[in-house]
Amino acid sequence: VREPRDLMETQIMLGFEGVPYSSPDFHTAQILASILGGGMSSRLFQEVRERRGLCYSIYAFHWSFADTGTFGVHAATGPEDVNELMPVVIGELERAAHDIGEKELARARAQLRAGLLMTLESPSARAGQIARQLLLFGRVIPTQELVEKIESISANDIRDLAERTFTASRPTLAAVGALNGMMEHAEIAKRLGAKVDA
Repeated sequence: VREPRDLMETQIMLGFEGVPYSSPDFHTAQILASILGGGMSSRLFQEVRERRGLCYSIYAFHWSFADTGTFGVHAATGPEDVNELMPVVIGELERAAHDIGEKELARARAQLRAGLLMTLESPSARAGQIARQLLLFGRVIPTQELVEKIESISANDIRDLAERTFTASRPTLAAVGALNGMMEHAEIAKRLGAKVDA
């Protein structure tokens, strides 16, 4: 979906099919999102914003639901950088399937662990976490069990999920703003080697 508008910023969302809460890859997907776009040290932030100056903000996320999930990348950029932005983003998604290493994984694990422990300090956040676990899994999951699951994920697990996520389903694209020169959806799918409708 593309909606040309006369705006100062162009908002772009690139999406892929993610995994549900029940998937063995749930925590792997969270770590992949953190490595790609979970903060100022993430790959997308460093390459797209800091090194190349192609956007105001960029981040990646993974949302899980009962039966599916969504993996997304959002960027806000100026009209003059729209045509250069997407090839760089796609390049980083492609790289994730091949060269994520132990150092990045360790940093992402620490970030997730910190998030889990900080949740324990907020009664409302903890109550929300408990309610979600009861609804989805029928039990409250001990924090130590969650930490052990995060620790058990390997760099190879992350690379494998990255490859499957970015090639196994047709990507979706939503953009609003100045869109002249922006890469076409079919070209994005072709670059990633993803499925394209006939």
